[in-house]
Order: sequence, then structure tokens, then C-alpha cells
Amino acid sequence: MPVFVGTHINRMDRKGRISVPASFRNALGDAIGQGIYVMRSIRGVQALDVFGATSFAQLAESISNPFASEDEDFTSAIFGAAMQLSFDNEGRIMLPEAFRSFAGIEDQACFIGRGKFFQIWEPAAGQESQEAAFRRATENRGNINLRFADRPAGGGA
Repeated sequence: MPVFVGTHINRMDRKGRISVPASFRNALGDAIGQGIYVMRSIRGVQALDVFGATSFAQLAESISNPFASEDEDFTSAIFGAAMQLSFDNEGRIMLPEAFRSFAGIEDQACFIGRGKFFQIWEPAAGQESQEAAFRRATENRGNINLRFADRPAGGGA
């Protein structure tokens, strides 16, 4: 399973092509040939959520009944609006205008790792989001409960 970490800002060319950070492409490993799945974020932010093929398939499997009325908006917002994008030989994707417009991306984009997926932001908005998240995390650090496979929650270092 890929793990996406870090914050990177890359420039987009006039045709809408932008290089996905090398560390993110490396995290995809052999699955890079399957491309990535991009969608408008449904987290209430003006950003794009981006998944590798495996994570996107897990998202689809997490919906217990895709025909249930309570899941209809969710499935439509995610799967109806998502696009599978391929990489060119230089590690770039063509970011569709509709996605650029939604996120306010013009000539640069900010890629932010979120573990199992990453986001693409307009750079100033992405950096502000990161700063706000850091402030909230440090204020709530007592509520963090990291779990590692080799020790139970709340265990020592």
C-alpha cells in the first residue's frame, strides 16, 4: 500500500500538464501504470483528492450497498465525478480544466501527502491548510493515540 508524505509545489505548463512529485510516483511503485484517480474533495475544501488504484478500489469496496438511497449522493459525488489520469513518460498528468477551476489552480499546484492518498491544492490555500492542521494537531496532541503493530495503543516508545 503506498504512503504519500510531504508537501511539494510544482509548476504547471500552458497545456495543463504538471509533474507529480517523484516521491509520490515512487510510492505508487509498479501500480504507476494504472494511473491515479482524481476527484473533487468532498471534505469541504477546495482541493482535489488523489488515490492510487488500490486505495480507490478499497474506497469502492467500503460502500456496503452502492444502491442504497443513503449512499446515492456519496457514490455519485465520488465515482461519478472522479477521473482516472495517466502519467506521461516524464511523470506528468494532464489536470483537466474542471479540476483546476474547482481548486483554484492556475500556474502552480501544491501536492500534500495524506498517507493513503494525497491532495492537490492551490499553493497558498494548501500551505494555509497545512498550517491550520498543524495548529489544531498541536493543540489536541493529548488526544493522539498512535497504534503500531508491534505494541498496543498507549504503549511506551
